Formats: sequence, structure tokens, C-alpha cells
Amino acid sequence: MHFPEYCNILVDLPGHGKSQILEQSDYAILLDDLVDQLSTAGISQFVPIGYSMGGRIALHIQQAYPDHVPALVGLSTAPGIKDNNERLSRLASDTSLMNELEACGFESFLNEWYDLPLFCSIHNNKPLIDSLIASRSKNDPKQLRKSLELLGNGAMPSLWEDLTEMNLPILLVTGTEDKKYENINLEMSNLMPLAEHQSIQGADHTFHLEKPLDTAHLIRHFLRQVIEGV
Repeated sequence: MHFPEYCNILVDLPGHGKSQILEQSDYAILLDDLVDQLSTAGISQFVPIGYSMGGRIALHIQQAYPDHVPALVGLSTAPGIKDNNERLSRLASDTSLMNELEACGFESFLNEWYDLPLFCSIHNNKPLIDSLIASRSKNDPKQLRKSLELLGNGAMPSLWEDLTEMNLPILLVTGTEDKKYENINLEMSNLMPLAEHQSIQGADHTFHLEKPLDTAHLIRHFLRQVIEGV
């Protein structure tokens, strides 16, 4: 998605693409580094648009730097896991997941990953699956492990109790076939004073790839309201 009327900055999340995680990093340092880099570039305010982990990171950035984030967009995202025991269980599950990745090889792992029910509506879309696997295969598995250890759902603290204080325009978008995140986002929007939840029909967790024009339309409309007041 590209919005020519706005300045678009595409960010490799820590541990993804060419963005490396140093050994001594923790999630707070990674968030600080991102905001520092934007500030150095002369960008004091920005609207994060994040998918899944990226959306969760956007919520944490807003909490840490509220003056920098006037609005945000979360795509198939959540504010973490409420229960501490469940969060620890997820952390252990993520560790097992990364062990499997290293044992079976990246391509085999990705084929299994996109065969999960979470991605049910793209199971028969071979061109999209092939494109996703080719793109994801460019990542470094060791860096992905570090990313999951620091920024995964089981690693980062829950923000559920902070949602009522997030008094800024927030757009939450999910696919109608992704019932789990549809329910999570409905609950989130009920807690956030200025949040709105929109659904993309006939798509699941990767709705932004399945229906990019529909997704772009929703985001552009939201940005015009927030930034241009129309």
C-alpha cells in the first residue's frame, strides 16, 4: 500500500529484513531506537501503520511516546496476552516454533506456517503463498528468533489495562474470516475512547495482501479524517 499524498516510511521491524538486533537489546531499547531515528530525520510526529506484530509495537510506541503519535492503524493486531501464565506458555511455544524452524529449514517451515487455519482464505491462492514464502525466506532465522524473543506476543507486556487511556484516533482492521482477531478488535474498540473497527469482507489474517485496495481505501479515509479533517 502506498499513499502518494503522504510521506511514507517503510520500516523493517527489528530482526526482519536488513534490521539487525544486537545481543544487548531489549524491547524498550528497540522502540527508543526507532523513534530516535525518526527524530534524527526531522520527523517528530508520525502515524504508525502496523500489521500483526507491527501493530502491537505501534501500540507500545504510542504508550512510550504519546506526543509523537497523534493516531495509529492496527491491522490484524492485538495488545498482547492478558493472563501472565498464558503469556509464559506462549513464550515457550514460540521457542519451540523457532526450534522447529531451525530443524526443518526455512522453506519447509513457511509452508507449514501458511497452512495454519489462521490463513485459511489464502490456502488456494498459490501465487500469493509463493510470493509470501519467497519474501519471508530472505529473513535471517537467527534474527527472527531474537525478534520473537523480544517482541513476540509472549515476550512483551500486555497493554489491555492501558487501552482506556489511549485517547487518540485509532483504526483497527481485521478480516471477517479471522474470527479470533475480529473478536479481539471488537473488544479493543469498545475499550478505546476514539477507536473504530472495520472489517474486510471474505478475507482472513492477511487481508491486507488479499484485498490491498479495500485496505488502502479504509486507511486513506482514516488518514484524511485525522490529518486533513475531511
